[in-house]
Amino acid sequence: MRKYTIENDELKVSIKESGAELASIFHLPTQREYLWQGDPAYWKRHSSILFPIVGKLVNDQYRIDDQEFQMSQHGFARDLPFALKQEEPDSIKLVLTENAETMPRYPFSFILAAIYTLEKSRLYITYEVTNPGEETLFFSLGAHPAFNVPILPGTKRSDYALRFETPETADRLLLDAGLRTGQSEVMLEDATTLKIKDDLFDQDALIFHSLRSEQLSLIGPDDREIWRFGFSGFPYLGIWSKSSEAPFVCIEPWHGVADEKDFQGPFHQKEGVMALPGKAEFTCTHWVEIVP
Repeated sequence: MRKYTIENDELKVSIKESGAELASIFHLPTQREYLWQGDPAYWKRHSSILFPIVGKLVNDQYRIDDQEFQMSQHGFARDLPFALKQEEPDSIKLVLTENAETMPRYPFSFILAAIYTLEKSRLYITYEVTNPGEETLFFSLGAHPAFNVPILPGTKRSDYALRFETPETADRLLLDAGLRTGQSEVMLEDATTLKIKDDLFDQDALIFHSLRSEQLSLIGPDDREIWRFGFSGFPYLGIWSKSSEAPFVCIEPWHGVADEKDFQGPFHQKEGVMALPGKAEFTCTHWVEIVP
């Protein structure tokens, strides 16, 4: 499938037609690739858009009224082609709407737009969800970008840490086979720094709810700041890597979260599902800035 490119003096960014997936963040001054390149030996994707669910459903099913629907983890948007709506040298807008493939799995009309915009060494990623109908649209939405860690020559992943802009006291929501257990454990205690230890992801993703911080940074050896990531307005933040050996870390801002393991309610009662009235629009933005 086609791949689009936007560029300025600092960054060259590639986006796939399939899933409107961010595929490259290349820093021109240093000639360095910052985005994970999808080695299938670890994880074949780069930066999935999660829609209309985030995470996993109990039995991969959900219910609207008396009808059951099937949907696999993270929804279908990441695997479908988006149409080009607008294109400029430093920005692009791609759009997905309901079609014959989505309606059997998700019986709603929708317009999902992904907008990528460059501003110096910062990439803004904006999502717009529009409800073109009269009935309420129920959905969740999230991002799943993976970054190369390690990134500097001669370093390993455990040489790095994530630093929050504000000291955090926060629990992680625990998962079992991709579903929330309903339990949590303390992960941060009045701390700004989370070291990327080899065993950090042994129990799957770290999922935080309602952090105080609106951005974090990747910190390398000698306290060097590598990049900053902004996620203002997102109620959940996931941090994940595939294994102790996988040379990437995902920073995942979410409006939505996986089911709890015993959840049996209708879709509109699922935690994190948003209700968008007819003819309304929902917008959210996250960004990443490369620090030279």
